[in-house]
Amino acid sequence: MIIGVVSDTHGNQEGMRRLAAWLQSLGVQTLLHLGDDYRDQETLTRSGLEVIGVPGLYCPEYRDPGVPNRQVATLGGLKFLLTHTESRNRFDLPGDPDPEMACYEVDAVLFGHTHNPKLEERMGIAWINPGHLRHRTDRGFPPTFALLSISAGRLKAQICLLLNGAPLQEKIFRFTTQR
Repeated sequence: MIIGVVSDTHGNQEGMRRLAAWLQSLGVQTLLHLGDDYRDQETLTRSGLEVIGVPGLYCPEYRDPGVPNRQVATLGGLKFLLTHTESRNRFDLPGDPDPEMACYEVDAVLFGHTHNPKLEERMGIAWINPGHLRHRTDRGFPPTFALLSISAGRLKAQICLLLNGAPLQEKIFRFTTQR
């Protein structure tokens, strides 16, 4: 199973169309959107992808108790925490889980916000930031997204350039216990 992950799309319609076409050419059906801008999920859904997402800090939906700011998705037998930030934030609503504590109940934490693509392991948990999808280099990083390939207790994560899909970073995470 291959899943796409994106964050910080910031209304980049051309970038989202390019991403959707690229993902569909790879057979990807599910895209995880990690916020900023929450409404961009509509554009990606119209492309035919199943989109699961959370709002970013500055989206009005982040302050709406009816929209979960963080959620867990189980895909390919692994549990993923979707969050815009990797830690608690002053904009969190009462009851929003702390990603640094909730991580112990999932296999991977998927986060954005910093625009800095990152693949790392912390205490047996995969922490993945797909970067951003702005229309230009931002905070020193080009537009990127992540591809997650899941198979039997293994997660291969790649950070890819939006420009041509070329991988910039790659890491394989192995999981020996079921959460």
